[in-house]
Amino acid sequence: MEKLISENKLLDTRRGLLKSAGLGALALMGLSNSNAIAQGIDFKNSKSVDDDRLFAEVRNQLMLKNNLIYLNTGTLGPAPKHIIGKISALLTRLESNPAIENFGPMGAEMNKVRSKVASFMGADEDEIIMTRNTTEGINTVCSSIDWAAGDEILTTNHEHGGAETGLNHLANTKGAVIKKITMPYPAKSKDQLLKLVSDNITNKTKILLLSHVETVTGLRWPIKEVAAMIEGRDILFIVDGAQAPGMLDINLHDLGCDVYACSGHKWIMGPKETGVLYLRKNIQDRIHSVFLSGGYNVYSASSGTRNAPNIIAFGDVLDWHTSIGTKRIEQRCMTLAGYCREKLSDISGVKIISPDNPELSSAIVSFSLDESIANRDVFTTMRDEGITIKRLSQYNAIRISNHMFTTNADVDQMISQLKAFL
Repeated sequence: MEKLISENKLLDTRRGLLKSAGLGALALMGLSNSNAIAQGIDFKNSKSVDDDRLFAEVRNQLMLKNNLIYLNTGTLGPAPKHIIGKISALLTRLESNPAIENFGPMGAEMNKVRSKVASFMGADEDEIIMTRNTTEGINTVCSSIDWAAGDEILTTNHEHGGAETGLNHLANTKGAVIKKITMPYPAKSKDQLLKLVSDNITNKTKILLLSHVETVTGLRWPIKEVAAMIEGRDILFIVDGAQAPGMLDINLHDLGCDVYACSGHKWIMGPKETGVLYLRKNIQDRIHSVFLSGGYNVYSASSGTRNAPNIIAFGDVLDWHTSIGTKRIEQRCMTLAGYCREKLSDISGVKIISPDNPELSSAIVSFSLDESIANRDVFTTMRDEGITIKRLSQYNAIRISNHMFTTNADVDQMISQLKAFL
């Protein structure tokens, strides 16, 4: 009886905390069945449900303001309500008995997420390391490899600054030479891209770093073809995957790269400060990181204490994506992006810098503005009208992220505001 009373008190405490956070029943629902949604649709049995209804319900599960048009998942994605509820409940559980939970049951749950990631991204569990973001993953590799002064790094002028930090570290501390391919915008074909790589590789090239989906133009690099082209050469192929998982259906073994780093808080729409580093088995002995010296488990002697609630909830958001269907999500995103590109193409004074070749395009559509118009002013105007977009520092440009929860109507409103501004 005392045990039952104690358990009821704990449950009441959790409910009270969740209610005060404004999550209540949704959070508790997230603990018991993350696939159930408000209209009674079960994502696992949603094949008979049309896309508009299904993805409208995805939007209902988010915590975005009702009237907000959110077109900037490429910076940060909005997490579903049940994921935030799960984190809140896990925090309560953790703090009720921190040492026992963290190094016991929750520690075991946290490490199971590696298996979920492996399944979600087409890899083996012993190739997966949990990180805090894409930048940390790439930096872990770049700060941990043997290097000789004069060795070359080949990359592009469209990479994210986070990835460039690791490359710059090699240049500043070990004498690496960084060569940047000047990218066409928009790129036209796979052959054009493969030629750019082959023309710039030398016998001194030791690292090739490319983005799976470019943060600037949304170009989808033909990673598999690049990997095949450099196979057999002593080149570590690193892929910045920040903009791809959650948008695209991913299979890392099929892509063939050596290293792949991504964040869980962009297109995957997971908890902030979650990420994944993939190290292909045959290159793992080249990565000599203190952080990894205790092994690849989420918690180890070298990693120190981790954020168990966030990492466990990251596993839940992967389950959520899987139950919707990663191929279905990709198709939805690409359809939305196609509509966005079509509408932008009708506006004078706008130049679309994202590729229109289906093999190279993604859910990101970027466009540059006439020099007389500052993209900062467009960004500010949109923000004040409840439309969140991304201002790009390069090319006086704007980036639109078309994720599964957005609609053609959202794009129409953005287009209307853009036309009014111009």
